[in-house]
Amino acid sequence: MGFWEGRRVCVTGGGGFIGSYLTELLVAEGARVTVADDLSSGSLSRIAAVRDDVRFLEVDVGSPEGAEEATTGQEVVLNLAALATGIEYNRRHRAETFTTNMRIASAVIEAAARNGVDRFLVVSSACVYPHDAPVPTPESAGDVGVPEPTNQGYGWAKRMAEHLGRYYAEETRMSVAVCRPFNAYGARDHWNEATSHVIPGLIKRVVEGEDPLVVWGSGNQTRSFLHVRDAATGMMLIAERASTPDPINIGIDVEISIRALIDLIVKLSGRTPRLTFDTSKPDGYARRCADPTRLRAVTGWVPSTPLEEGLKEEIAEYEAIAGP
Repeated sequence: MGFWEGRRVCVTGGGGFIGSYLTELLVAEGARVTVADDLSSGSLSRIAAVRDDVRFLEVDVGSPEGAEEATTGQEVVLNLAALATGIEYNRRHRAETFTTNMRIASAVIEAAARNGVDRFLVVSSACVYPHDAPVPTPESAGDVGVPEPTNQGYGWAKRMAEHLGRYYAEETRMSVAVCRPFNAYGARDHWNEATSHVIPGLIKRVVEGEDPLVVWGSGNQTRSFLHVRDAATGMMLIAERASTPDPINIGIDVEISIRALIDLIVKLSGRTPRLTFDTSKPDGYARRCADPTRLRAVTGWVPSTPLEEGLKEEIAEYEAIAGP
């Protein structure tokens, strides 16, 4: 019998982008899944394929009452609930992203410990790393300096969530694991330009025929993109196999520049917009990619979905949404 079979598992934020894939994987492994989501950014349509196989709670897990309901009777809690947006929203709403994410982190882990949950996964972020972190970035860089300025409110909240995880692991019987996913992308992503991440934002604008296509920053900044199924798989493996609350990156050490990413999206979509780079806008991190050494050591696995394959899937989804 596999680790997850028959276990009572709560996925907070399970109607969200990564959460929906994680919910599907858990159902496939035979877990008894509860999805807790207030549907502020999540959607039942994302988990339509397994809706009859899960228990759904429409609750705000950032409230004591919602966190209590979500964690009662659970053996494992995977805390994906978050206010997670793109660089522009994060840059302009640091207080909101900090306070909202701290409220969620503290409410859920406190309720989980009080209700005797066996295992808890803190879902952190690569945004905890400083602007000048070494690349590929090892987990040890996550407590150095301050988080990168454009995502600082979010980054600080995730750093604090990690510390909460460590303290609860030290002071309670609950086993806590911590993961730091890098730049997830794929179908079911958020398409709202005000809050979306770089890949869905670019795909939407390319498919809708924006010409010229104005891109923030120089285009020389690099990222390492993680397919959403790989993100969910990594979370499951870390929650199962990590025995300490030491953070573990979920990502790969292969980089692509934003300029090259746009060229690939344009090629795969069959569009030919003129490109303009607005250097008055921030690049964010100059480079970002994960050192997967600890991930491989703990789980025996690393992400493997090719970027082109994932982009084709996401472009096809938006083309279906946009119509002819």
